[in-house]
Amino acid sequence: MKRFNRYSSSIALLLLTALLSGCATQGILAIGSDKTLEKITQIKYIVGKSSVGFEWPAIKDSRVKGIKVYRAIPQHTKDQRYTKIASIDDRYATHFVDRNIAPNQTYQYTFTTYGLLKESLPGSVIKVKTQEAFEAVGFIKTYNRDTGVVKVLWNPHPSPEISGYIIERKVQGGKWKYLATVRGRLMPEYIDKSAAIGYTYSYRVVARSSSGVRALPGEASTIKVQ
Repeated sequence: MKRFNRYSSSIALLLLTALLSGCATQGILAIGSDKTLEKITQIKYIVGKSSVGFEWPAIKDSRVKGIKVYRAIPQHTKDQRYTKIASIDDRYATHFVDRNIAPNQTYQYTFTTYGLLKESLPGSVIKVKTQEAFEAVGFIKTYNRDTGVVKVLWNPHPSPEISGYIIERKVQGGKWKYLATVRGRLMPEYIDKSAAIGYTYSYRVVARSSSGVRALPGEASTIKVQ
């Protein structure tokens, strides 16, 4: 997943033809198109768990003022609706990173250039799938350690990319709510002194990477506070 990927010219041409077929570009070209403006058709990309990085050749058309980025979640319908996610107000830019997207999700991207009140036709369509989410914490156990004191233990996450944990709690079968953050991958415990005696609580641990990517939630451990 660390290498750059490039569509072959035949696939890019096929995708470009599909993109330009009427309703397939809903949400694009809100300011009107100029077929003579330079298009972005040669795009490299790197995919992470919650981000995608793009690179394209420098734009030579001096009429271009900037670049617009469009994203869509592929639909199995005739109409594919795109949403503009960024405007890059510099034609010399050749990189863009889409952050905070979902792991294990397929997305489609296309880019346009724009000049004075006009926008190029869409370039190549890039279809990517983000990497799978980090696996869940594999073990969790809760203990009554004193009156109104609950100790939560779990196994440290095996991935070195993990930098800490989010502790979530729910009361009497209610909704999960944030409780605390524990720093450090190798710190496997949290002590809750805010639990009410006589109530039943469930706890779960969500590992989080240094870049803020959350792992899948771990299994819950339930305890009645004494």
